[in-house]
Amino acid sequence: SSTQFQAQWLYFKNSRWIPLDRQNHHKLERTLELGGIFTDIQDSHFPAVQKIRVFPRADYLSYLGIRYRISRILLP
Repeated sequence: SSTQFQAQWLYFKNSRWIPLDRQNHHKLERTLELGGIFTDIQDSHFPAVQKIRVFPRADYLSYLGIRYRISRILLP
């Protein structure tokens, strides 16, 4: 039997990895599957703006002109 994995996306801030809101994990996966360069998301960790731009292939998101590293982990 094959094991199904679920992707979780995290960003790096203040020396720690923090998961993005759950509804954004699927959107970022879909962007990768479709070969997209970026997608815009809303996330409770970034309340000062309506959307942040995420570049899943380049492993970063942009918030108020600052780049934050992102990482994708697979959970069984």
